Amino acid sequence: MNRLPRVGAPRVILGVLGVISIVLSGSMLDACSPVKLGGEMAIQFTEDQTMPFMLRDGDVDMACASAETLNPVLRSIAVTGADPDQLAAVIYVTAAYCSEQRSFNAELRYLRAQHDNLITDAEDARIEQKRQAAVGARRELAGYNSANRYFKKKFGVEVGDRCPSFHRSFDELSFMLGMIAGLQALSDDINSENQVGVPMDIAAKVERSMGCLDNDRWWGVPTAVRAAIWNMLPGATPPGMDPWHSLIQSTKIGHDKGVRLAYALYAISAQSKGDDGRLRDALRLWSKDTKNFMVDPNYRIFDAIAQVQIQNISDRYWTEHTGSRTPIGGIGSFWDDKTDTGPSLNLDNL
Repeated sequence: MNRLPRVGAPRVILGVLGVISIVLSGSMLDACSPVKLGGEMAIQFTEDQTMPFMLRDGDVDMACASAETLNPVLRSIAVTGADPDQLAAVIYVTAAYCSEQRSFNAELRYLRAQHDNLITDAEDARIEQKRQAAVGARRELAGYNSANRYFKKKFGVEVGDRCPSFHRSFDELSFMLGMIAGLQALSDDINSENQVGVPMDIAAKVERSMGCLDNDRWWGVPTAVRAAIWNMLPGATPPGMDPWHSLIQSTKIGHDKGVRLAYALYAISAQSKGDDGRLRDALRLWSKDTKNFMVDPNYRIFDAIAQVQIQNISDRYWTEHTGSRTPIGGIGSFWDDKTDTGPSLNLDNL
């Protein structure tokens, strides 16, 4: 896998400001070409310098805050004639994490209020959850649409129709994230009571599109996404395929390749199906495999996102049943586990 250049935060900030100043100064000229060149330089700098820095950082909250801030700047570059759609697909899905977390925290507040029979608080939290889910769905749909536009212009293909001829690793990464954004948009829109109106056919298009990517190279995620969709759509599973087996095999690939997004997809699929046995298995598997796991430093942010997703799933499960989140260090354990009453007498030692 291509290694990404290392860059520090001050250099990123100064570089972005410098390129933006070029764009602004170029906009004062009458000729169109210097303006477009400035926009293309800004996009290229963000892709070559800012993105690798964000991908290596494990701070998910900072990544989503940065994406929220960077998104308007990136979109404004379009007025120069440069095309920011490919980067926008990545930035949108990262920014959506902020609203998804706000929606999740409101959901936990709803579950706690429901547990304590606080009806007014529960209603208020539910409304907040749905509002934030709608914000996330809008951002994710924008990311999916940005990816769709870019690959249609660049390769002449419609998402879900046939596969692009990827030229670079970043083409594959942005394509994968754009497709995941579409699937998340559909889920968040359902949670928001369809405030956004995300097209339902996105799931089938994403399922076909994930077949365009190398499953081993991208941490088992393409097959895990497809398997999650097979579980979601009746009759979608290809003959001879078992969605749960595919999800578990994908977790093994993710573990070996250093990014555990497939674990989160396994847990999400189990939770959405209401399968408590497999949900507990997914959380226990995460806890067990964490002990001998080494993250890919070039894509640390994606493993950090997987950690947040697993923590959220565990917290939701605990809160539904106990009224509070997972105890510290308690992922993979459950409130009804048998307690250890002390060492047992081993008769073989007598």
